[in-house]
Amino acid sequence: MTEKAFGRKAVSMLQQRFYHLCFRLLIIVIFPVVLTVIACQKTSEKPKTSNVPADSTYFQDQVHTEFAEGFQIEYHNNYKLLEILKPFQDKVDTLRYALVPRELKGKVDVEGARAIPIPIRSMVASSTTHIGLLEMLEANEVLSGMVGAEYVYSSKVRKGIESGEIMSLKQGEINKEKVLELNPDLLMISGGQSSQFDNYRVLIESGINILVNSEWLETTPLGKAEWVKVMAALLNKEKVANKKFDAVVARYNKLKAATDTVSQKPMIINSMPYKGAWFVSAGDSFAAQFLKDAGADYPWLDTEGTGGLRKSFEVVYEQGLEADIWLNPGSAQTKEDILAKDSRFKEFKALKTGEIYNNNKRLHPSGGNDYWESGVVNPDILLADLIKILHPQIVPDHQLYYYQKIK
Repeated sequence: MTEKAFGRKAVSMLQQRFYHLCFRLLIIVIFPVVLTVIACQKTSEKPKTSNVPADSTYFQDQVHTEFAEGFQIEYHNNYKLLEILKPFQDKVDTLRYALVPRELKGKVDVEGARAIPIPIRSMVASSTTHIGLLEMLEANEVLSGMVGAEYVYSSKVRKGIESGEIMSLKQGEINKEKVLELNPDLLMISGGQSSQFDNYRVLIESGINILVNSEWLETTPLGKAEWVKVMAALLNKEKVANKKFDAVVARYNKLKAATDTVSQKPMIINSMPYKGAWFVSAGDSFAAQFLKDAGADYPWLDTEGTGGLRKSFEVVYEQGLEADIWLNPGSAQTKEDILAKDSRFKEFKALKTGEIYNNNKRLHPSGGNDYWESGVVNPDILLADLIKILHPQIVPDHQLYYYQKIK
């Protein structure tokens, strides 16, 4: 009995070993096959897509900010999100615009953003700097109205105004009736005080798209120029903007690098006193950045502030006695104009040596100054002008474009 029981036990153990071996073979052989089948099934499945309308748009050409701090643009499947980060001088309150292709008008709703159909076909500009942005993109044809038309320098735009193709609107409070008559795709305004935005409520409620352009609040020359990308996004001209802006940046940086090693930096004062006070550019302003990049010794370069500093006449006068160069003395075009303001200026070193320059070389008889028009998108030319004044040996072949010597 014991031998039989032992025999059954041995057989049972052999069977268990056999079953265990078979199970291991199944794992080794069959499991990889199962994994392969699953993988094939997954690869054969179509990838899931987001819930995007069938007629969505892919924006092949895009722009992104490098220097500007006042705006940013994001690209989505069927719209561009433009955010003006600091639209007003006295208030930080982001304005959001959804730039939607015309063929998708009414089909795209972006929460918290005002929709603007693009590309815009007509626009009313409220500042001559807006002309500079349009001309860089070769898009003057969209300009249908101009506020302060008498201050325009561009010959092309002036012809349009004279022929009636571009409506002339007086400087000051905008004529709402004329804007409604034009019914433009866009009214571009310059951000000032936030309370001024209320003046456009009637137009907004009437369906006129208002976009705030705050390029003037930028603190660097390249930051101001980069606002051409905002105009490009409105016109679907990103490719043109990138090409032209990149070229400006390359030229600007090359000029700036050439001044980094200068040993002698001429001392500069700027502007002209007004009613007993002398406003000079603060150290963080774009004007001061120009002077720094041009290799100037500027008395207020280390001060804080992005606008103007109010100084007493006496404080700046003391600096003027020793300054090598005097820039932008108001609207003066001759030394006599300067001395007519105050005869004490005859003691200034710059007046004695004739080193006085003003940014009014390209001035239209009606008052339009191209410095404030195309100058915004040509910081490289402005920098070249300043270097020509300060360090002429660096740019021997450059001819002053925006600046001229006061005689």
